[in-house]
Amino acid sequence: MTTNTANNTTGDVLIGNSSQIDFAFWILLQDGLHAPPFDKHTGGNSCLQQHRMDALSWYNWLQLILVGHDNRLACHVEDIDKETQQRVQSFKQILDINQEHNVICDEDWHKSQHQFYFSLLTEQEKFYRQALEDYRDINLEIINQNPPQLWQGSPQIQEILAQMWSDYQAVKYSNQFITELLTRPLPWDIYLADHTNSYREIYLVDYPYFIEVFVPPIFGIVTIPNCPIDESLLEQKLFNLVNNS
Repeated sequence: MTTNTANNTTGDVLIGNSSQIDFAFWILLQDGLHAPPFDKHTGGNSCLQQHRMDALSWYNWLQLILVGHDNRLACHVEDIDKETQQRVQSFKQILDINQEHNVICDEDWHKSQHQFYFSLLTEQEKFYRQALEDYRDINLEIINQNPPQLWQGSPQIQEILAQMWSDYQAVKYSNQFITELLTRPLPWDIYLADHTNSYREIYLVDYPYFIEVFVPPIFGIVTIPNCPIDESLLEQKLFNLVNNS
């Protein structure tokens, strides 16, 4: 998955998918639990509901899964000055190896490169600090675990989720239409970035009905049925999501 570099006039939008996020929606279908607006499905065995999983606890669980996907948490720069110097030096080494370039690595070049990387890393660290602020009430030490381990409620539900997670491995990424979308060069993320000055991560999720929802602080969910996609409708839903968040 690719992100656009943020600048002063546009935001940064990532579009992708995740088996861990998909798993939470697969759970809804298997159990039959309704978590509005994801309440269009029918059927299910109600096993998790019998152990008191409800819409609120499901959403709390989904949020922890999403937090584990927040790329801002991987943006921490321990020492911006030191990292800036290392990047400038690494770039110069690449240029030194490539004898065919016409770049003169003089004092002005070093100053411009230093300014570029310093600004880039400062912005990166700002993203990280904002993420820490967004999640100040969440224990970030647990977020890299598998979805069943992120369940914060009944141990019985966690045990059931662990077994379902094992069963799910055989069917994950089975929505071929999401896979096709993400393997074709559709530059929606570039267009969407022009409509926001914020950082957003949008995930395409397997669910039988077309629904879009914003999950604070940065996440967009767009559900995709496993059938041929009306790309104009999908594009509109993506724009709605960015514009309304």
